[in-house]
Amino acid sequence: MPGPLRPDFSTFVEVAQLLNSSLDLHAVLRRLLEGLDRLLGPSTWSLLLRDEPSGELVFTLVRSEVDQALVTRRLKPGEGIAGWVAERGETLLLPDVASDPRFSPRMDEATNFATRSILAVPLRTRESVIGVIEVVNALDEREFTDEDVVILEAFANFAAVAIDNARAHGALVEANRNDPLTGLRNSRYFLSAVEEAVERGNRFSLVFFDMDNFKPLVDQHGHVRGSAALVEAGWLMSESLETDEVGCRFGGDEFTFLLHGVGSEHVAERAQAIAARIGAHAFLAAEGINARLTASFGWATFPDDAATATDLLKLADTRMYGAKRRRARGRR
Repeated sequence: MPGPLRPDFSTFVEVAQLLNSSLDLHAVLRRLLEGLDRLLGPSTWSLLLRDEPSGELVFTLVRSEVDQALVTRRLKPGEGIAGWVAERGETLLLPDVASDPRFSPRMDEATNFATRSILAVPLRTRESVIGVIEVVNALDEREFTDEDVVILEAFANFAAVAIDNARAHGALVEANRNDPLTGLRNSRYFLSAVEEAVERGNRFSLVFFDMDNFKPLVDQHGHVRGSAALVEAGWLMSESLETDEVGCRFGGDEFTFLLHGVGSEHVAERAQAIAARIGAHAFLAAEGINARLTASFGWATFPDDAATATDLLKLADTRMYGAKRRRARGRR
């Protein structure tokens, strides 16, 4: 029976370089795992990632088009070899799966594949198991060896670093897009979103609103409670957003919406609906304050009212402050 494949140091060098070459996680992982073909010569390999809410393992990356039927399929927590490895955080080498009760034939049955032998290792980031890499059926009928275990565990470490880097980068990018107080988008992200919407050329509307009587609330109850009230305003906005719409805290107690596909005939209705939610909400109720606030609104629609992002923003802002002045006069 043929012996184990000889490790190729250059493959490890290539993999290490990959980790610093790109933040395209899918591309990095695929190139990384393709190195397993040269080093271990498996019939197939799979990368499964843990779905945190359910604890299930999801087939995320597979060796070839032939294996694509596996992608997005799920293993229940603890199911099969991969489930066992993920639950215990231990490597498992099985020369003959038929003799091991931990093996589940469910995926073989779904894909008309016959697993004979398997080597599976956990993917770890910061002491947490996030997934599993498994190689199946070594070519030329050889058996996976302890040397193969060392190689696959090294590749699992590389893959875990790539995933961790990508997730950290994604979290950082997301944080840089958001207002730290309300969790809505910040003004920088919002402005870029408006410019992109103009470039696409489809109809959309901007809605600006400013909280009325917010300063008296801060003067009476303090800045900490004022910030808490803004957080609640952010919640109300988030609940009013459709999936593809953008909500932003533009600054201070000023907020704005980007409403894709909403024209001048419907934007007033959306503004009135938001105003009604704000007016009906008891702010700082948990602290027994139950403050009532209102808001003044202004809006502009592309391309009806203006053709550039700057002009749209200026017009919506001007209309908002006009509404605010009229509201103030009405209270006198």
